[in-house]
Amino acid sequence: MSDPNTPAPFYFEPTRQSPLAILIILVKLIRALIGQLWPVLVVIFLGRSNDNSNRNLVILWLMVGVGIFSMARAFLIFFRTRFYVQDDEFILEKGGFTRRRLSIPLDKIQTITFQQTFLHRLFDLVSIDMDTSGGKGSEVSINAFNRKKANELRDYLLLWKKENPAPASEENQVILEKTPHKTLLQLGFGDLMRIGLSQNHLRSAGILIGLVFSFAGDIQPILGQSTYVYLKEELGLSFDFFWAIAIWLVVFFLIVSVFATLILTIVRFYGLRFVQTGDGFRLEAGLFTRREQAAYLPKIQFLRWSANPLQRFLGLSNLRFYQAVGHELSGKQTIQVPGCYHHHIASVREAYFPGSGELAWSWHTPHRFYFLRRVAWIGGLPLVGLIVKTSLDFSGYWLLVCLLWFPVTAWWQWKLFRGKHYGLSTKGLWVKSGFFNAVQTLLQWQHVQAVAVQQSLSEARFQLVDVVFYTASGVVTIECLPDAIGNELRDYVL
Repeated sequence: MSDPNTPAPFYFEPTRQSPLAILIILVKLIRALIGQLWPVLVVIFLGRSNDNSNRNLVILWLMVGVGIFSMARAFLIFFRTRFYVQDDEFILEKGGFTRRRLSIPLDKIQTITFQQTFLHRLFDLVSIDMDTSGGKGSEVSINAFNRKKANELRDYLLLWKKENPAPASEENQVILEKTPHKTLLQLGFGDLMRIGLSQNHLRSAGILIGLVFSFAGDIQPILGQSTYVYLKEELGLSFDFFWAIAIWLVVFFLIVSVFATLILTIVRFYGLRFVQTGDGFRLEAGLFTRREQAAYLPKIQFLRWSANPLQRFLGLSNLRFYQAVGHELSGKQTIQVPGCYHHHIASVREAYFPGSGELAWSWHTPHRFYFLRRVAWIGGLPLVGLIVKTSLDFSGYWLLVCLLWFPVTAWWQWKLFRGKHYGLSTKGLWVKSGFFNAVQTLLQWQHVQAVAVQQSLSEARFQLVDVVFYTASGVVTIECLPDAIGNELRDYVL
């Protein structure tokens, strides 16, 4: 029995944000007003007037008015914003000139995210965002709150979702259980450099090169002829010159891609700390804005980890948690943990899917029709277009592309085909796929909400089906299985 003299937790009484929230609200309001009023300001600044003093006076009064309005509304929002827990609901009262009361059942709260800007860290505060199922954004947003109390609130909400306790009262106080914490991964500057250098820079460089070719195509109507023909005939540039330029462009964009990826990696994952708690995982990272995300085990729908050749050589993987959220938030609530080693993956896998390493997995590979179909679509159809292009505008370059396209595509698809494996067990599904990027997906049957068995006309000839498993965070698909296995698997999972 709890001590009657022990005060009730603060979240059972209406609570205000930290006074620093006034400054944060003020900055947001001024940004929003400037975003709406900037056309007026541009007209005033650029407008011609014989009396500059009158124009400056108008600008001054306009700025004073915007400032007074913003300050008044910021103070009003601060004093009218209160939150508390009552009758198994999280209640947020907020508003400026119009008041609003938002009541969210505790079981509808999907994720709780903390963020810290430099100003937050200076005063040991956090901003709190809560997302609900089906929401289009953060239903609850608290601009600034004491970090220690924010942790207490989050612990209570997660514990409620775990145990669904009765509403608290003076006779029945909720005692929070302290779950064990274990730091799985902590990244230093050297780790961030290694992760940044091991990213897929070829893809980024390819996007930049594609933009260059797109620009060359866009200016063709202005030149009145092909960009290549114009540079060759009007400027007298040779074919060898184009090859040299192409090589230097590839090198240049690769260097740009490496530096850009390094900078983005450091900004996004600086000071990363990946912690395993008693009921899930927690990720903290960020240089300018520090973001703290939590993955609650019952909400994790499936795991996915991947590695490119360089990452495999270094023993690294990128891990992703796919959590149960509404459709609009599915991308936002996918938590990524870069730089994981094999033992990190094993710890997460064991927490999400206990005993997965000891289960008797039955491994299957797609029917060879999977390989033939992809070769036909990716290798055969584009080859027809290349042949037509070469016949109409013959050159050694296009002839070389035609000769290499099909064999290279067939080799690539064969490697993909040989690397695709489906592991089936009584408890879940384990998919291994990929050639350049090796990807593994782990799914428990208990998280499957629906199963669809699909069959195209071409698959019907070989008695094959595709099985699609729908979860609250996306789909996992296995392709070209014998229809007997597919239908049996559907019936078992459902």
